[in-house]
Amino acid sequence: METMRVLVIGAGVGGLAIANGLLGKGHDVQVYEHHDALRTSGAGITVWSNGTAALRELGVDITDRGHQLHSLRSLTESGRLLWEADLDEVTERLGSPTVQIPRRRLIAEMAGSLPAGALQFGRRCVAVTEHPDHVRVDFADGSSATGDVLIGADGQRSVVRQQVLGGEPAKPTGWASWQGLTRSDLPVALGRQTLNIAGRNAHCGLIPTGDGLLHWWFDMPWKEGDPVHSVAELRELFRGWPEPVESLLASVTDDDLGFFPHIRHKVPHVWGGSRSTLLGDAVHAMPPAVAQAANQTLEDAWLLTQYMSDGEGSPSERLRAYEFERRPRVLKVSRTAALTSAQRRTPIQRLARFPGWLATHSQVVSLRSGSNVLHSLSAKPRLRVA
Repeated sequence: METMRVLVIGAGVGGLAIANGLLGKGHDVQVYEHHDALRTSGAGITVWSNGTAALRELGVDITDRGHQLHSLRSLTESGRLLWEADLDEVTERLGSPTVQIPRRRLIAEMAGSLPAGALQFGRRCVAVTEHPDHVRVDFADGSSATGDVLIGADGQRSVVRQQVLGGEPAKPTGWASWQGLTRSDLPVALGRQTLNIAGRNAHCGLIPTGDGLLHWWFDMPWKEGDPVHSVAELRELFRGWPEPVESLLASVTDDDLGFFPHIRHKVPHVWGGSRSTLLGDAVHAMPPAVAQAANQTLEDAWLLTQYMSDGEGSPSERLRAYEFERRPRVLKVSRTAALTSAQRRTPIQRLARFPGWLATHSQVVSLRSGSNVLHSLSAKPRLRVA
């Protein structure tokens, strides 16, 4: 196998995932992060079956590091049950569990697997120059680096994307999340069931994250210039919603509250230049309506690792092959997320109750249809158990 020197811009979920994958295949990888340390902000991440499978294939198994979820329950704002999906059955059918984990812990797990010197902080990318036989990155401190391939994993405001593709930035969708990750003694925080509550013009979710931590979020329409609500205002807006919504809001403060406008990128046909490509939010930022943004990033990292290590042809041919195979599936997920977000204004009386088997089957079909890694693993011959 031809080993390459790979430059990765960004030490978030995508950058650390691809670094683990490529280093595991023997490549020389350097990750450059513009912050002075790992970014540990954010709340929890739901790593679905496709995400945990991708991580495991990349050499990072979080099954015992996160909090495995057993079911997903959806209610109306009046407390009426809409559906409940059996995530244990989803795990059995897809071969990998659904795990909730604090973002900071996932980042620490992936960073801790890297060798000393693979991460460099305080290196802000300002320019990318591609040549026939190498790519060069210039940093704000006046330094530079050269490699065989450049991977832009630098998020929704990606400098790499702007340098190699240009085009418009990600656009707001008209919604936003108010969310947090806090310790709680509420029963939902101690269980293994995700609770989603659908309202006429708002949604909320509560997800146990292990060790008494609860990831909670409130989604509402929002556009630039609208007020950013405080916890006191959220208490008024969600008064009368089924428990434990009011109990949760009574227990948190503005210091616990994070605010995140939803955005969506137009997913381009080509994701880079002759020696570069993108992954994660740098190429397909999407609203969190189907909780797949991080999982699709992990899918990118897994598939790109395969093409960089097991593929044939020039670096450019390998990068384009990765993009060609990934784009249909990630485009499908991005469109579903955007459509789901738009449909949240549907009058609540139109929401029908679905039987559990159908909700579970829907989860399996949805995860498999948007996944490259699950298709690959299902195509491998399985060992017979005597």
